[in-house]
Amino acid sequence: MKFLALIAVLSPFLGWCQIGGQSGYQSLNLTSNPRAAALGGTTISLADGDISQFFENPATLDSVETSNIFFHFNPYFADVFVYSGAYTFNLKNMGTFASGINYINYGAFNLTDETGNQLGEFRAQDYTITLGKAHQVGPFTLGANLKLAHSSIESYGSTAILMDIGGVFRINKNWTAAMVFENIGGRISEYSAFSSPTIPFDVKLGTTFKPQYMPLRFTLTSNSLTEENSEEEETSGGRSTGAIDRVWKRINIGAELLLSDNFHVLIGYNHKRKQELRLEDTGGGAGLSYGLMVKVKRIELRFSRATYHAAGGSSFISLRTDLNDFKKIL
Repeated sequence: MKFLALIAVLSPFLGWCQIGGQSGYQSLNLTSNPRAAALGGTTISLADGDISQFFENPATLDSVETSNIFFHFNPYFADVFVYSGAYTFNLKNMGTFASGINYINYGAFNLTDETGNQLGEFRAQDYTITLGKAHQVGPFTLGANLKLAHSSIESYGSTAILMDIGGVFRINKNWTAAMVFENIGGRISEYSAFSSPTIPFDVKLGTTFKPQYMPLRFTLTSNSLTEENSEEEETSGGRSTGAIDRVWKRINIGAELLLSDNFHVLIGYNHKRKQELRLEDTGGGAGLSYGLMVKVKRIELRFSRATYHAAGGSSFISLRTDLNDFKKIL
């Protein structure tokens, strides 16, 4: 068991395939909750009762109670808005499930003909509907998400059926390791006969560790570990300076300062984001992220901010509670 945990911790440093590749359905790669956003963009090993984490790893559902509800709002860039919601429920003789939706509204665009004459407007949007389930076997938990993903632009649309398969290994009460195979599946319809967007399949590894006598919890998550994502850095003039830099571009680092049960401060760093979006002469804070968690009467509020470029960043806001507790408050 300890050997498997050690592999999970060291694996981010062992995957030497480069990042990149062209694919469709890039909305599947957007951060779905403020906690992950504050910890570098993604985190798969936090299994502490937070329903929003099931978007990142379905195996974390074993720690989530029924009737948990979660709402998330992210004003992204250029009038793009991202919304997420999730709820846990119990089915008789089948246990606890989670359902969720991620919706991205890209806004309105000018519709023109081939000569540039404006004919009106069109809209673009993506959504993903998710159903998740987890099962615990000793210190191991396995989970799966079944996802229906749809992307539409004007009158064109593409739909895919996908699955995430994840696992969490609890080494002890303060240390977990996790692995996720993300977006397994394929398209069931295309935008057109001439367009076949690929699915952004990925493999992620992560670990979370809290020193016993410290009010800190550290999270390390690696992503883009598939060889399918191997060409972009060679063809796009990426800023890699060597093997060490290429490794760090696949690792997100985050930490939570646990000041009390009702107040946490979070900070994270995404090296890939910094390298790809920094200016030539300055980083401008690109790659850094931070956030707060405040709990008031069992209603958990989160706010996070991720800096993408010297020109600015993106904010993430969420609310999470248990409907049974909410009824007691009322």
